[in-house]
Amino acid sequence: MYRFLFFAILLFALRKGEEPERLVAALMIAAGVLDVINHLMFGDPTFFAVNPGHIVIDSWSLLAMLWIALRANRAWPMWVCAAQIIVVLSHVAKLTELSMVRYGYFAMAQLPLPIQATALLLGTIAHSRRSERIGRYHAWRLT
Repeated sequence: MYRFLFFAILLFALRKGEEPERLVAALMIAAGVLDVINHLMFGDPTFFAVNPGHIVIDSWSLLAMLWIALRANRAWPMWVCAAQIIVVLSHVAKLTELSMVRYGYFAMAQLPLPIQATALLLGTIAHSRRSERIGRYHAWRLT
């Protein structure tokens, strides 16, 4: 059920959103595909060892989300980016002391995804309503 809901949110953002919503949805899809490739190449991960593939994928996602959050003419990408910072920090915490952070690592690495999906859903709904109310508006901040 969780995966179906997540997939539905991504489709909704791709269909109803503008460029920021579509980019975040595409970024989440790309991260998921890269994660599957990572597991196919290096096997199933354990929460007891650091997975370099996850560090690379999550760091790349953070940089892309930060770029979107700083340039989009919307507030919700900041929530997505903040959740991704938690994911990246989970890898840092795991690198420092493996025996102490097993459950914390799981929570920090896995629980931000529903936060990101919820922010994307609410942001896309807000964009759709705003577009109906005022018409088209700039997707990106004018600098």
